[in-house]
Formats: sequence, structure tokens, C-alpha cells
Amino acid sequence: MTNSNHLQGSADHPDRRLALGWVLALAALGAAGPGCARGPAAKASQVLKVGDQRGAVHALLTAAGLLNDVPYEIQWVQMPAAAPLLEALSAGAIDVGGVGGAPFAFAYSSGAPIKAVLATRLRTVTPLLGRSSAIIVRRGSDIRTVADLKGRKLATIKGSAGHDMALRILEKAHVDPKSVQFVFLNNGDAKAALGSGDIDAWSTWGSYVGIAVEEDHDRVLVDASGIVTPGSIAGFQAASDAAIAHKAPLLRDFLGRLVRAHAWVQTHPEAYAAQVAKETGVPLAVARYNVSYLLTTEYAPIDARLVEDQRRTLDRYRAAGVIDVLPKLTDAGYVSAFSDVIGPATPAKAAG
Repeated sequence: MTNSNHLQGSADHPDRRLALGWVLALAALGAAGPGCARGPAAKASQVLKVGDQRGAVHALLTAAGLLNDVPYEIQWVQMPAAAPLLEALSAGAIDVGGVGGAPFAFAYSSGAPIKAVLATRLRTVTPLLGRSSAIIVRRGSDIRTVADLKGRKLATIKGSAGHDMALRILEKAHVDPKSVQFVFLNNGDAKAALGSGDIDAWSTWGSYVGIAVEEDHDRVLVDASGIVTPGSIAGFQAASDAAIAHKAPLLRDFLGRLVRAHAWVQTHPEAYAAQVAKETGVPLAVARYNVSYLLTTEYAPIDARLVEDQRRTLDRYRAAGVIDVLPKLTDAGYVSAFSDVIGPATPAKAAG
């Protein structure tokens, strides 16, 4: 089984045409997401199309009260995961969106016309953060150790944070990743497949871990504790080359709002968790998995250390046969012109 929601090497590949058609249709039909301005049509140069996942950036900016005075139109395009978000960026269907470091590296290796414009690093690693990414098995599974995954079906999204985490866990346990049957599914399909027994394990993160543990009573085989370390790249805001060239002022303002919201959530985690629960419908206990991530991260400048972090991810992908050739990874994939938005920010007031 394969998942077509990832970047292919050729624009003529049928899976890639299908994926591009999906994200373009989503952008056309679903751009008017939560918080989208509905006044007179704005000029294209004054519209920022933001790819988002439920309970993520829109929820954060709403909770922090930072969507009340935006001097341009934001169109929100909801995405189920980083892979289709990166497809949308590559196709020009959206301008900017948040993704993990591993998905960005995978997309960059395929030659996508995108760049990282703002980075987050792990400031500290807490027990909750380590538990927020995990390989999940069914409650009654006979899989008890990482070595037991040999010959078993392990689902994740190709090139995702879950994929990279699984490779790092296997490496740490001295298990050859090629001895595991990777099945590439989106998180919703993987959840269903685990429940039905079509797969043996699932590598995922965030609220999906919370739902599996809190609601489905699945068991954590191993989590990311000891895998993630302070200073590691947590993720990026990535933008299309076109948006960087033609919408730089809007990008700068939007990124500045993210920085201010990040400062706000450090002292208002429960308010953000409540907004996540409201937008997604998940229990508050599950929503806290989202919050735990932001409380341990900090914004960081685009620098050589960041590029080296990405190189290690790509090395793992090549060793596992995920990519055939290691791309020439230079700072060409990253833009530091927006790093000044990281400066001291006045925390926002929570929305009323």
C-alpha cells in the first residue's frame, strides 16, 4: 500500500498529477476557512493563503487575539497533514504553512520551489513532549519491543515527522529499517487500519497519539523520549518562491504575529488548549498534546546549524531507501531575510 500524498520526482507522474489536482481543488473550494475575511474581493497581492492543520496556527492566533486587526486578507486552507500542505505550496495553491523539519527536507529533496522562512528549535525536552510522538500498537498486540517490528506492517506518512521518528527509533534499537514493512497512509487511514488489524503499528504524533491512548486505549510501544534533544529543529514556516518574491510584506507581518502568539502561549497554555478543543472537537486532555509542543520550542534564525540538521534527516532517508540520491543541500533552500521578526515581542492579549 502506498500513499500518493507526497512529492514525486516528476511532474508527469500520475500520482503527482492526482495530488496536485486535489490540493488545487481544495484551495479553490476550501480557502474560505475559519477566520477568512468575507468583505469585497481583495487584490491578489493583498491576500495571503495560509495552509494550516486543525488546531494549529488558526487556533493559536485566534486564542491570542491576533486575527482582529490584520490589514490584509488571510485565506485559510485546511490540510490533513504536512505532505499535502507541501504539495499545495509547491503547486502555488497556498503561500505559506507550518511543517515539521522532516517533511520539509523530503519535499526539498524532490526539488519543490519552496523555502523555509522561519524555524523553530526545541528549547527543552519535557517528558510530555517525548510522549507526544510515538509508535502505537493495539492494546492486545504481541509486539513488545522495537525488534518485534521486524516483518510487521508499520504505517506512517512518507517523509513525515512520524516517518523520521520511526527511522531514528529503529536506528537506536539496531533494527534495519528495511526489515520492517512500511505502509504509507495518512493519519486517518492509519488509525482505521490499526483498529481493523490491517497494520501492526502506527508511527504518529500530536493529537493522534492522544486520541489513540485516551480514546482508543491503544498502547504506546515506544515514544520519542531520548530521541529528540534540545537544539533539534522542531519545524518551519515554509513559503513558496512566488510568495517570497511578491508578498514579502504580508509574510513578514504574518510571521511576526506567529512570534507574538508563541510568546503569549507560554503563559496561557490552557487558553490555547481550549481553542484547540473547540476547533477540533477533541477532549481537552487530547488538545494538551498540541500545546506541549509549543511550550518547549523557540524561534531560531536560519543558519548553518539548521542546514546540517536537515542533512542528517536526508541521510536517514537515503539509508532507508526513501530517497535515491542525497540532494546538494545548501542554504539555498532557506531564507534568512525574515529572521528579524524573532526579536523581542510584546505578548498579545487573549481574545475576549
